[in-house]
Amino acid sequence: MKPALLIFAATYLLIAVQRLPFIQLNRPAASLLGAVAMVAFGVLSLSEAYAAIDLDVIVFLLGLMLIVGYLEVGGFFQWAADWILARAQTPERLLLGVVVGGGLLSAFFVNDTICLVVTPVLLAALGPLRVRPTPYLIGLAMGSNVGSVLSITGNPQNMLVGIWSGSSFGSFLVHMLPVAAGGLAITYGYLRWAFGRELSEPFRERLESIPVSLDRPLVFRGLAMFGVAVVFWLAGGSLPLVAIAAGAAMVAIAQRDPAYAIDRVEWSLLLFFASRFVVMRGFERSGAVAWLDGHALALVGHGSPARAAVVVSGALAVLSNLISNVPAVILWRSTVQSLPHPELQWRIVAMSSTFAGNLLLIGSMANLIVAEKAESRGVRIGFGEYARIGIPVTCITLVWGILVLLVTP
Repeated sequence: MKPALLIFAATYLLIAVQRLPFIQLNRPAASLLGAVAMVAFGVLSLSEAYAAIDLDVIVFLLGLMLIVGYLEVGGFFQWAADWILARAQTPERLLLGVVVGGGLLSAFFVNDTICLVVTPVLLAALGPLRVRPTPYLIGLAMGSNVGSVLSITGNPQNMLVGIWSGSSFGSFLVHMLPVAAGGLAITYGYLRWAFGRELSEPFRERLESIPVSLDRPLVFRGLAMFGVAVVFWLAGGSLPLVAIAAGAAMVAIAQRDPAYAIDRVEWSLLLFFASRFVVMRGFERSGAVAWLDGHALALVGHGSPARAAVVVSGALAVLSNLISNVPAVILWRSTVQSLPHPELQWRIVAMSSTFAGNLLLIGSMANLIVAEKAESRGVRIGFGEYARIGIPVTCITLVWGILVLLVTP
């Protein structure tokens, strides 16, 4: 169906470019325009557009964002970043702390949030040292991307995979633990080698920590509520139900004005997701998804799970950098169920769409957040410099992820 293809292409052009001579949009607004166009031009009816929105995903995200919002209000993430900085008094140790610390925080509290909060803290700490912050900023972005593969709460595409595959929180965590650990080691090792000359020069001054006002009672309640949610997820509880129940309970027990936490909910991200679901459903109506599914299944054929894993990983890596990781996962929602060992292929989808975010500077929202926050403070991360690190790191970690997931039962 021609209108659907044209609307899809125009939507992703606007998402990628954001600024044209006659219009200025951010990504949620561009997605909303595409979703409305799918209905206005008759590709979908209004009821079909409503039905396209996966409320399980929206509810899961909202519940998690409420807890994260209170932790942010309480200063937890700034405190965690400061704790890492206080123990990293050499360039190599600082890079290790940024990569691993950012990765571990992202594993549970969403990589975009970690990059949003930690980047200003990192820049403020590095400013007095008069060192080039680029290696550490790239380390934060890449470490957050890689570490987020560990759990269903690490990034949006993992949330999609967790809900659609029916995987439990614990099973996902166990399978992805060696993937994430090896991925972080590879990322740190390559960054240390690539920036070896800069990292070999000791800091001229002591790395000073940034004073943080920590609301201990609020942070304790937030971490406790997140821990309760994890316990229920490990026990097999519904991902969206547990998330929204934990979020609502947090509002009740926080003993703080809920407006501060609600203001930190990324409503634009929820709008982005809802609109993308509608755009992708319209894209399906064009017949393009069936065509892509047919070619993917033809490539896999009746081969081994290893062959299917390589095909899926390659396709997701390319698509994640063309149309972004979330729509790439949405695009493969129906295909995965037709592949050999779909439970394995779902894990391959999560791993590949996550690690592919490190390929280019525009590969993930976490990268863009770090780049935009840095540029607002006069530090520019070049597209070419990022790609020089990102391309090999992505290729090596993808191979690592495929091998680990194939050999683990």
